[in-house]
Amino acid sequence: MTNIKGWTDKEITAGCKVLPSRRYHKTPRPLQSDAYTINGYLLESKEATDNSVYYGTFRKFPHKHEPVIYDPADSRILVAGLQSICDTLFYDPITHKEIDETVEFLKGRKATATGFRDFEFPEDLWRKVVNDHGGYLPLKVEGIPEGGVVYPGEPWIRVRATAPGFGPLVPWFESTLLHAWAPSERLTAARHALRWAYNLVRAYEPSNIPNEECMFLARLMIHDFGDRAATCPQESEMVAKVHNYVFYGTDTFRGAYQSWKNGAPAGSASSVKALAHRIVQGFDKEFDCYEQMFNQSEPGEFLSMVGDCYDYWNAVENKLIPLAKKSLEMGGGRVVVARPDSGDSVEMVVGTLQRALVAGLMEPHETTLGPRWKSTTLRFIVGNGETFETIRSVVHGCMDAGFVPWRCGIFGVGGHLRNNINRDHMSTKFAMCSVGSDARPVIKLSEEPGKRTLPETKVLRSPRALETGQTLCLPREFVNVPDALVTYYDGSKTEPFVTGFTDEFSVIENRVISGFDKMPLSGGDHTCALDDTVNELVSKYRK
Repeated sequence: MTNIKGWTDKEITAGCKVLPSRRYHKTPRPLQSDAYTINGYLLESKEATDNSVYYGTFRKFPHKHEPVIYDPADSRILVAGLQSICDTLFYDPITHKEIDETVEFLKGRKATATGFRDFEFPEDLWRKVVNDHGGYLPLKVEGIPEGGVVYPGEPWIRVRATAPGFGPLVPWFESTLLHAWAPSERLTAARHALRWAYNLVRAYEPSNIPNEECMFLARLMIHDFGDRAATCPQESEMVAKVHNYVFYGTDTFRGAYQSWKNGAPAGSASSVKALAHRIVQGFDKEFDCYEQMFNQSEPGEFLSMVGDCYDYWNAVENKLIPLAKKSLEMGGGRVVVARPDSGDSVEMVVGTLQRALVAGLMEPHETTLGPRWKSTTLRFIVGNGETFETIRSVVHGCMDAGFVPWRCGIFGVGGHLRNNINRDHMSTKFAMCSVGSDARPVIKLSEEPGKRTLPETKVLRSPRALETGQTLCLPREFVNVPDALVTYYDGSKTEPFVTGFTDEFSVIENRVISGFDKMPLSGGDHTCALDDTVNELVSKYRK
């Protein structure tokens, strides 16, 4: 017997898989929040229920967590991640199905002294989102433009309701929006590392080398090896993609894909042909693996050959160097890249370059300190648990030995790109700053002055504000002065996603590379009017 498509029952059965229920499920938006936020609507004041405004800030700069790359006088933080987070939260309209699933999940979810009861949830409010607003939350999310500079204490995000009565939904996604701390700190570390690298290259290269070439060389120095170090697949997409606003090289292609879908050209996130240990070990003789890779290569290719499966120096001296010399004789520009993955990184890199020099695989390069050596057809990439500190040690070890390291190889960094970022490093905070239809200012006091919050403020970026460092003022103080925060999402508009959300890769990259250099090292000071208002509120709340 056959079906209408001409397939027999046996063929249909043979082509099917019997699947269990899924093990990863997309969480409904109403559940993408802390538990105490979900039932907090019961306790809101009438003013807060009507409307409220919240802001997020980084209260400090992570100077002590990357002392190698951070200048103690420099407190420029770069903001990233809001585009991706707004996409996941707001792009698709809320549905009744999501609300139904939320209500079902919350049954029996509240623990009490007499047993489990249903967890409170403002179902009617969420139904209004669907019925009255087409599923688009009546919220406005503003933030510092993606890749822009913010200073400790300044708001980098602000959220308010655009319709009366939706105040409880303003802080609903606090915990999710604050996840922007991770791409922000990672981007901040990367950009400050580039500042260090560029300054070093510029100081060492002669004056006839253009600044653009020095920046290009600096942006090649650090390659992302960190896909497997991520805590979850989403981290390799939403966090790792910011690496390529700064550095060109990455093996984390899922992050590169996200950038590509947002307008990045291929060269902004690329890699090379490379051997894994397993590939070498699949050959009875490792030299056969290197030979095969070389023979299959095309002119101009970089061939990254991991050398420490058995004996690194044996591989370098007896196979990689002969292949590099063969490439030099053949012409065509094939470059053998020696990759030590164990041992002392300084010793391994400098030893590799010294052997290449003896083999005639170097040529002189003029520097501000006189002639030094740069590679021809044998280079290095080292990725042995590198950190910014070990990179600096290798760079200076190479320079002390007479080599120009950025013209001899690059650094593959894996776990360190994400292991040394932490929400507490920048003390990320989300706080109410005004409440009610009349925007009554509010603050939270603290026994620690650094934890005191601010009323609703503007972030200023005028030349005068940046010159004085007074970049925070009250909204009513400078009515006609634009706020540095731009709109990412406004659910009340026909086109809810605007400036902050729609910036593509090239715009953000330019902001990260060029805009960063135009910003002063510090900012975030209050105007006198803001201080006066804060002092008034302190007096009020301390009575």
